[in-house]
Amino acid sequence: MMRVLLLTPHYPPEIRSVSVLMSELAEDLASAGHQVTVLTPYPPDNMAEAERRAARAREERGGVRVVRVTALPFVKVAPTVRAVTHFTLAASMIEAGRRLGRHDVMIAYSPPLTLALACEVLGRWWRAPYVLNVQDLYPQTLIDLGLARSRIVVGVLRWLERRAYRHAAAITVHSEGNRALVAARGVADAKITVVPNWIDTVATTPGPRDNAYRNEFALGDAFVVLFAGVMGYAQDMAVIVDAATALRDERDLVFLLIGDGVRRAETEALVRTRGLENVRFGPFQPMERYPLLVNAADCCLATLQASVATPVVPSKIAGILAAARPVVAALPPGDARDLVEASGGGICVLPGDGTALAAAILRLARDAAMRRTLGEAGRQYVEAHYSRTGATHTYDRLIADVVARGRRMPTAGDSRRGGQHG
Repeated sequence: MMRVLLLTPHYPPEIRSVSVLMSELAEDLASAGHQVTVLTPYPPDNMAEAERRAARAREERGGVRVVRVTALPFVKVAPTVRAVTHFTLAASMIEAGRRLGRHDVMIAYSPPLTLALACEVLGRWWRAPYVLNVQDLYPQTLIDLGLARSRIVVGVLRWLERRAYRHAAAITVHSEGNRALVAARGVADAKITVVPNWIDTVATTPGPRDNAYRNEFALGDAFVVLFAGVMGYAQDMAVIVDAATALRDERDLVFLLIGDGVRRAETEALVRTRGLENVRFGPFQPMERYPLLVNAADCCLATLQASVATPVVPSKIAGILAAARPVVAALPPGDARDLVEASGGGICVLPGDGTALAAAILRLARDAAMRRTLGEAGRQYVEAHYSRTGATHTYDRLIADVVARGRRMPTAGDSRRGGQHG
């Protein structure tokens, strides 16, 4: 049994893919016999999720101790503000971590890269290693999206990236494409482990489309095209509105856009400007109801900006496949597109091509047999390759390995440090 500290920028009750992944990882490690503590900020005041209950400073969730820290808002704020507040988040976690006492190993979610810096500081204090879970490859993703143009900002982020990779005892990535890019930055292959962003295939299963959501959103028997998740810089919301515009005369075909983010307001404005009556919006839904939301749809969207060159794989794709719903994907070449194609569970079109996206949706709307075939193939694929149990067991083995290696290889300068605080 080890004391494990997990640092994450989001955790339930926030309804985000990172919240789901990190809570499931924490709970599975606790079930494996470890003493797990999560360090995470309070949900932001501008959180638009449906689950708004107040989060306590300390609580037990699923056998995991959750400790929340105060940080300046970094959700739905300007990129420059977010960059600064990520440092304040790391500082808060360092202070809270020191008060918690020594842990044997840490796991940090990135972005933000500053959480790796927090682990480095705590690790020096405790002589404990950390595992870095790299989701989006910063700063390259920000550069691709045009959100990091300043040479100074990019320089600081590059420094953080190099430092994080150097000091992490192990690095996990969600795809082979990300493995290659991290390795290209000088990281040894042996230090990198691919752990796909898993899906709980027990919690998310195929179900009837006629459920409570059909009534809540007055969908009737309409053919429902669902986008659910963060409406951020990387997600191409404009291509969805373009597809809805092309299909505006199709009776009984509805686009349901569920979620929030920095792009939601402008997406709503674009829908109003075009006078589209076939697009509806809703807030984030509670995590336990998300599978029902997907089941209420006939097909689901996954979109990314064409400028996204790093291997981003939206977690929603595995959830859609697990529910046996076809994915209609407007994605650039890369791991996300490869996943959809390898699964046999969807149709891919070029990013930014609203006409092609509309044609793929219409094809599915008119071919129920094709929808069933794609749905069944997707479900079988995630059962075989995206198991929650397999993924979290990999983390269990990994933390045991880095702790064992750390005990065999004392850190230089240990003799100069004081005693451990705890």
